[in-house]
Parts: sequence; C-alpha cells; structure tokens
Amino acid sequence: MQRDRELFIDTTYLLPFFQIPIRSKGFDLSDFRKFVEKLSRVHVSELSVYVAKAKLFRLYRSHGEYGKMLSTFGENLNVMRADDRFVFRTYSGEADKRFNQLVKIAKRLDALDLIILSEASTVGELLTEDTEVLSLRDSRQFTQAPPFNSMKIRSWIDIGRS
Repeated sequence: MQRDRELFIDTTYLLPFFQIPIRSKGFDLSDFRKFVEKLSRVHVSELSVYVAKAKLFRLYRSHGEYGKMLSTFGENLNVMRADDRFVFRTYSGEADKRFNQLVKIAKRLDALDLIILSEASTVGELLTEDTEVLSLRDSRQFTQAPPFNSMKIRSWIDIGRS
C-alpha cells in the first residue's frame, strides 16, 4: 500500500478508536490498526465524533459496562487530534454545494449520510458499511456526476480485496 494514501472513514470506522466494537463482515481490529498505520491521512467528519459520542451514551444507558469508555472518550479524542495523520473535517460551503448536488442523485440517503458523503468527496475515497451509501457505486447518476464520478466508496471487505 502506498504511504501517501488518504481515506475518509465514516462513523462506523471511527468507533474502534473509542473502544466501541463494530461488527462488519470480515472486520478484524488488528488488521484495521495495521491498515490505518499505513495511511498518510485519515479524514473524519466532526459530525461522526458527535454521533460516536451519542452512540456510546446510548450503549452506556442500556449497558452500564460502557461507563469507562464513555469517560475516556475525550482522552481518546485528544490522542487522535494530536496525531497529524487525522484530519477532522468541518462542514464547509464547498461541502454544502456537494450536499445539495447529492440531494438530487442520492434520494434514499438521510441528511447525516449526505453530509459525510459530501465531505468525503473532497478526499476521493470513503470507507463505509452503510448499504445505501455503498449502493451509490452502482448508480449511474452518481458515477457520472462530477465530482463524484472519481470517488471510491468501499466497505471493509473491498479494502481486504485490494
């Protein structure tokens, strides 16, 4: 793998950084760690940070054993922010233009998915397990619309195959 590879991860792939387990076909945490270490940049939406905290809070409320993870969330976030390989993306005017473009061609996506996809489009590659987002790979409207026509949307299984 090239050391200059950049990747945008959706909320699912942010969760392991906060010790929140994920279940994705073929996913292995140690393989994921090795994969991330080889990337030059990992892009994350600020929105995903909020969603991850909310998910952890829900888990804590229903399963008290998540209390330690909830209390160390900020520490883990600080470690990520201190690592210059992580780029936390804020919503911008450019992302909003892409969001508005996506509204017309990705009608099944909710607003959160559209925000992440619009931000990820500036990076060119998104790692996600969201089936509706992954289905865009087969959408002619999406694959022929600049700037999305050059974007790669992948799942963990796809990463393992490449």
